[in-house]
Amino acid sequence: MKFRKIIKFNFILLFMYLMINVMSCSTFNASLDSLLVAPRVDNILVKGTWNLDNFYYMYNKNKETTPKIPSDSYLFISDNYLRINDLLFEYDTFKVKTFMLSDYMRVKFKIDDFSFLNLEDKKVNIFTIQDEDKNMHEFIKYDDDTILFYYDDDIMYSFKRISNKIDNEIEGFVKENFKNNIIINDNKNIEDVGFLISFRSDRKVTDYAIPKNMYASVWIYQKNDGTYDYYMFDNIVLPKDDKILNISVESSQKNNLYEKILISDSSSDNLFTLDGTNNMNEEFINQFIDITYVNENYIGINYDQNIDYLGNINIDKCAMLSIDDPTIERRLKFSDIFQKSVKIFYDSHYKFINLLKKGSFEFYDTEPREDSFRLERYGGDWFLKGRVNTKLPSVTLKPLDFDIEILPNKKLVSENNISANLGQIKLRNPEARDAFISPNKDLIVILTSTTMGVYKIVGDKISNNAILELPIDATDNVILSEWYTGDKAIEVNSLLGESKFRR
Repeated sequence: MKFRKIIKFNFILLFMYLMINVMSCSTFNASLDSLLVAPRVDNILVKGTWNLDNFYYMYNKNKETTPKIPSDSYLFISDNYLRINDLLFEYDTFKVKTFMLSDYMRVKFKIDDFSFLNLEDKKVNIFTIQDEDKNMHEFIKYDDDTILFYYDDDIMYSFKRISNKIDNEIEGFVKENFKNNIIINDNKNIEDVGFLISFRSDRKVTDYAIPKNMYASVWIYQKNDGTYDYYMFDNIVLPKDDKILNISVESSQKNNLYEKILISDSSSDNLFTLDGTNNMNEEFINQFIDITYVNENYIGINYDQNIDYLGNINIDKCAMLSIDDPTIERRLKFSDIFQKSVKIFYDSHYKFINLLKKGSFEFYDTEPREDSFRLERYGGDWFLKGRVNTKLPSVTLKPLDFDIEILPNKKLVSENNISANLGQIKLRNPEARDAFISPNKDLIVILTSTTMGVYKIVGDKISNNAILELPIDATDNVILSEWYTGDKAIEVNSLLGESKFRR
């Protein structure tokens, strides 16, 4: 009898042992509830304002899917509601569970490798809310600054926290300007907008023994539905009189020591050639040319008049030319553009000369020259500069530039009523070196030493994520920046889209 009890007891122990082993071997196929880790109560708060930072396709087959949540989206989380743009989820309570991220991905999405999310495996909080239609929505809190949200388009969206409370100003803008999860079309402030920018690089030795400049242009276009497009060009492009002009600097047919400006359009290979080698007047022979500014009315240049190339390029002369007749001998005077403000030019010149040391007078031509001025871009705006040249060509002495105390008029800069506060932008992005704000204050283009980023402006705040980011060089100088809105933006976009000068 005692022996039977021992057998029965051993059988029970064996059964319990087998059950434990079976349960331990079935973890991979377990439900999420069996993988629960006790949540940390002090680390579950996700309230605040969040901005969409990135999105990831969960399955390769869906990579052609257009994300339903646009790149300029905001997420707002309070105690009783959650909003993504105009998607509003109201709730009385929410549930919080904690899992290892790898377990959650494996069981929820049948994914073992989630390295494409660029996240390490760790314990994460899963917030589950139920909307008024009894639909369940889950949010993954990865850390205090990152939330993941899986929507019904098989895409995982990553949001970054920008505030630990609801930003009422941003939320108010979102309520007014989003419909069906995109910016609505019928808001009077939302219209087509385009931005054209051109760059000149510093001279570099490429295929020639003589260092050459490189020029490039970018067109960025946003439709009134919030979608955008862009085109790139290898030279300076410019809309004028229902055509697209292509402006380039090339070596003269005489030899590589002389350069010329070529202007062409879609209907003609060469409209105009500025070539100093054909000019018998020595004062206007241009050995090297740098284009410093362009708009539909003018071309600003620096040029060199040296007779022989000795390995140094001193581009010391400057001139403002009419784009319809860009010849150096017919350079424009300050009074040609500012008829009623010419006194300001002379006052600015003499004010600068009075600050010079008297010993400098023997080296510099201190007489005012109305035909020696230019536009310069810095600090988020365009400024007028006058130039004082040396009396004789010099390798050691450089020309002196002075501020002309008047802002460029609309002939020079058509949209000059909005200037970027570069100091404020640097607080957000310390690497910013220039910025351009659209007339409607809905887009901003920010340049760093390596990138050109295009960002949407929501309310008075700049979106955290760029809708477009392109590489640029630290030596790229801005020589053209023009905004176009409404019908004009549509027209320019059509002309540039059909242009033969596109890359």
